[in-house]
Amino acid sequence: MNGQGGEAAAFARLVWQRLSVKLSGYIDKKTGSINHREVISELVHRSAMTEGYLSSILLANLIALLGLLTNSVAVVIGAMLISPLMGPIFSLGLAFTMGDLVLSRRALRTIVSSILLTVVVAALFTLLSPLKGVTQEILARTRPNVYDLLIAVFAGTAGALALCTRKNYLFTTTGVAVATAVIPPLSVVGYGLGTWQLGIAAGGFLLFFTNLVAIVISSDAVFYFYRFRGSMAAESAYPLRRRLQIMGGVLAFVSIPLAVTLVTDIRKVNLSRRTENVLKSQLNRQHHSRLTGVSIDSSGAKLTVLASVNTVAYLDSAVRARIEEQLAVRIGRPVVLELEQVIVRSGAVDPPSPLRQPVSSVAAQPETLATLREKSMARLREGCREVDTYIAPFRVAGCTITFSDGERPIGVQVSMLRDDQPGPQEQRWIRTALEKKLQENIDLRVETLPLLPPPGFTEKDDLDKASRDSLALLGRSAARLPEYGVQLEIPPDTRNSVARTRRRVARLKSHLVEELGIAAERITVVAGKEETIRVRFRR
Repeated sequence: MNGQGGEAAAFARLVWQRLSVKLSGYIDKKTGSINHREVISELVHRSAMTEGYLSSILLANLIALLGLLTNSVAVVIGAMLISPLMGPIFSLGLAFTMGDLVLSRRALRTIVSSILLTVVVAALFTLLSPLKGVTQEILARTRPNVYDLLIAVFAGTAGALALCTRKNYLFTTTGVAVATAVIPPLSVVGYGLGTWQLGIAAGGFLLFFTNLVAIVISSDAVFYFYRFRGSMAAESAYPLRRRLQIMGGVLAFVSIPLAVTLVTDIRKVNLSRRTENVLKSQLNRQHHSRLTGVSIDSSGAKLTVLASVNTVAYLDSAVRARIEEQLAVRIGRPVVLELEQVIVRSGAVDPPSPLRQPVSSVAAQPETLATLREKSMARLREGCREVDTYIAPFRVAGCTITFSDGERPIGVQVSMLRDDQPGPQEQRWIRTALEKKLQENIDLRVETLPLLPPPGFTEKDDLDKASRDSLALLGRSAARLPEYGVQLEIPPDTRNSVARTRRRVARLKSHLVEELGIAAERITVVAGKEETIRVRFRR
């Protein structure tokens, strides 16, 4: 047995030696075409903090911030392409490979200065900007996970390969700049500090630091593969083993929160899938009901599930209780189910059967304009009740109709209690629903009115009971509409009201967070034009 084991070990060593020789020959062949001095010279030049570099960083930062505030993907991508920050990051990777202290200090100084400049300018611009709402582009850069780390690793590898081989260099570096965005996350950090939303700022910085570490480590591996060594450095004091320990420790440190975020996201996806499967099995019944939407709020002790369903008849409390029981068994925690039901008609409508009309000795009187108006208003009220169910949690405040000549459609104005305009798809649905009820083409106009009245306060600047009751709508609505945020509009400052306004806003925000369970990062404070505090619920 010992002889056989020794032969196997000897064979393995022989195979390894041959593979090592072939791999070394392959690397030598590839390395022979690399101009090491040219690559080092370029990265040393790109690590310099010149006036042109600072101007590009500043412009890229402002463009990225404007794209984030206006929720424009194209503008954010443009800022990624302008940013020169990838230069010193690759320089830092090369410095780690060679152990070059001079280059590493220079690259780190440029990177740190770029971070401080970007964050400070973004924070100041956010303070001055009238747009302070949290957009989807901002939220997309606040929850990095392990996949973001892998993307940065692969993109950093591609960028370092392009730097060394000069193959498709321009196109590759452009793709790397887009795939591993470094300026937009820093703009998010500045936005978070400017609006005092520290959770958003921390998430943006974690994404930036993740990209930075991943690019440095992956480019370090590529440079080492292409035989960049300490002998090429101006000053090399740290051995390779020490450098590897530093990089490994930083990578492990960054991976912990990323792994936690990934596990949390996976749990949310699994929870959503299990919930939808139960709801579909109970609510998708042919010619009776169909599930149209689901939202989940897991912040409380009980899981709150809001399900939107089209149905031909209202589902009673017994059906709701049965579904809640099945959800609790499948999910493993208590569930509160809220059903948003829209009454619809199933199947085609049979044509009316021909009936013999009774013979009347009196000729039928033509309908007058007043009769037509009364019938149209009755149909419009019925249609608006249906619209009111569809747009929940918003409400229809009123509907009016305006008759015109036969060449133009009749005009319908729908007044809604909501703080933002309904989207094109919502307006198309409202138009279709009302046209079916009126059996006429309509010229639709939508008017929006404040969703909530101005909050009232006691003499001690606490919210009064009426305001607490009206604000309860926000707690339910925020769970159902995660893309919406709360804006607290404060009146113009006066010398006698600044302290009281700040105190009232602080207590109002505390009530929204602690009592209603609305995340603090979804609440922003902006300057208003009215003489009282206003609470808005907007995208």
